[in-house]
Amino acid sequence: MKADRKRMIEAIIFDMDGVLIDSEPSWKTAEIEIFASVGVQLTPELCEQTMGLRLDATVRYWYERSPWIGKTCSEVADEIILRVAELLQYAMPLPGVQQIIDIATSRNLRLALCSSSPYILIKQIIATLGLTDLLLIHSAEDEVHGKPHPAAYMTTANKCGIAYNRCLAFEDSVNGAIAAKAAGMRVVAVPQGKSYQSTRFDFCDAKIASLSEFDNTYFDYFGA
Repeated sequence: MKADRKRMIEAIIFDMDGVLIDSEPSWKTAEIEIFASVGVQLTPELCEQTMGLRLDATVRYWYERSPWIGKTCSEVADEIILRVAELLQYAMPLPGVQQIIDIATSRNLRLALCSSSPYILIKQIIATLGLTDLLLIHSAEDEVHGKPHPAAYMTTANKCGIAYNRCLAFEDSVNGAIAAKAAGMRVVAVPQGKSYQSTRFDFCDAKIASLSEFDNTYFDYFGA
């Protein structure tokens, strides 16, 4: 860890996909299915190239590389959202989510979510997880630029009424971590699977394999 003990943390901001829920497999399944319908053949590995991006940016990314006809980019994005929503209707929180929320609540920290997913999906997921009354939510769909641009995280902090440098963000993607760091926040990377070994997260303030690792000791270390 590389945290500055003198800096106080007043808000915890979660990414959603891959942090609160194990949704990345569902996103990959949906993207592979829907892009195949317009002739773009993706693999799970190719899907990782756009991990953390807003959906419109993901669709545009693949359209620029393999243009299709018949469906607009917006139609493709809408179909992906509907498929992901179907796949995640019984989503369960990842290990450690409730632990962090409980500790943060006991320390009177603000709790928020900053996601690249659209509001329709965010609201479904947090309702399924029973977190609707606990998390302030913000979607990058409200921003001109999605992650890795810092705007979404800056807006989330502003909604919380907390200074950027007093926020601690949890991210599983490099694009998301870059966004939070560029906003001036402390960043805890929670990479999934083989991504955990990547040196691309070395700029983060800490890296953990699971939220369940983030206990009171970590809260104390970050001055939360």
